[in-house]
Amino acid sequence: MPTATKNETKAGDQAGESSAASEPALTRQDKAKQIIRRNVYWTLGLGAIPIPLVDVAGVIVAQVKMVRELAAHYEVDFSESRAKAIVTTLITSIGGHTLSNAVIGSLVKLVPVIGYTFSLVSMPVIGGALTMTLGNIFMMHFESGGTLLDFDAEAMREHFRSQFDDNKIVVEEIKQERRKP
Repeated sequence: MPTATKNETKAGDQAGESSAASEPALTRQDKAKQIIRRNVYWTLGLGAIPIPLVDVAGVIVAQVKMVRELAAHYEVDFSESRAKAIVTTLITSIGGHTLSNAVIGSLVKLVPVIGYTFSLVSMPVIGGALTMTLGNIFMMHFESGGTLLDFDAEAMREHFRSQFDDNKIVVEEIKQERRKP
């Protein structure tokens, strides 16, 4: 059985590398966006849980999980208590009206058929938009070299609020994509 020479082996390795290299490599930001999008899908599903307030709790757990994944991706130390505090501060910045709509959207699931149908329209989109907005803000912060310790949630509240409104539209489009065969 013939054996490959050192030069033949090296040439074969380079050919394999060039075919892999012809596919565009994902940037660190592209990978972070994948993490965010995957967690938006999770929250869309969790928002459809038929048990009132379990859906809300599930969305918050998914959001903290996403922050953990982004921190690991950016090699930033993670503190669950700090992440929960930041997430809570940012979510409350969207205002009582939107938050009460989310809670009512969850509680209305107690009403047979109509309640669950109504909640399927509102709860997944609100949860998905919150998740996308949180992810984008953490990605931006981590990209600039920030950590959980120097994250100023109070300073980000207004930016979070404006991004949330834009992301509701994006998440509605993502939700529609999922329905297409």
